[in-house]
Amino acid sequence: MKNKFLIVVLITAMFVLAACGGQATPVSNSGGGQSAQSSSSSAAAPAAGTPISKSIMLDPAQASDTDSLMIIGYVYETLIKNQDGTAVPGLAASATPSEDGLAYTIALRPGVRSHDGYPINADAVIANFNRWFDPKDAAHGSGMYDAWVAAFKGFKGETSADGKAKSTFDGAEKVDDLTVILHLNTPDPDFLTKLANPAFSIVSPAAFGGAGFGTSSGNDGGTGPYMISSFTASSLTLSPFADYWNPSAAASGNMDFSLSK
Repeated sequence: MKNKFLIVVLITAMFVLAACGGQATPVSNSGGGQSAQSSSSSAAAPAAGTPISKSIMLDPAQASDTDSLMIIGYVYETLIKNQDGTAVPGLAASATPSEDGLAYTIALRPGVRSHDGYPINADAVIANFNRWFDPKDAAHGSGMYDAWVAAFKGFKGETSADGKAKSTFDGAEKVDDLTVILHLNTPDPDFLTKLANPAFSIVSPAAFGGAGFGTSSGNDGGTGPYMISSFTASSLTLSPFADYWNPSAAASGNMDFSLSK
């Protein structure tokens, strides 16, 4: 346990340095479920009319197929990103562990808003974690949340035969508008890299329970450099998000896909 805790501290210390321009920590894919992926905004844009699946799933917490994850990579973002195999700050500017490794204080970037104008603050982040973690949360719905289970072993209220909580995650706490504490039941040396999984993209709570993530009448709820501007039975168009929080990684030009696979 002592060695595992040391790993947690080292990983987090390096992550905080990355937020300040120092060396970042290598990313592992030990988080289970979908593998953490580098931001698609830095990849070469697909050719116009590239065919993708007609049944793409644009809820990051539920998607698992290649086409869905590709689009999700353009539209949504996580607290922590995987950039060319290295963990770097995403929507979180820093993450600081407690001495016992059972809590991470997450400092959010100021001024970030989703495509629908929703502020990505502590309340929004907690709403996402509650959606994934708590089956009684109104936004949880009937989804399986396989990536969550793979990463954190269970949901709120579930216990094993010995009466202990199944989940290694133990809830999110608001400190102030831009600070959240994520609580664990046991130290997890892979916690930060797990958060880079696209399944844990932070979505505008205004998109929960609506017409659907990215449907023609819905709201994609993302914060990424691209937003869904058109989604029909036969095509999908992504357009640059004019108010993207990171100008150095801003998108340029539309991307058009054919829903023909």
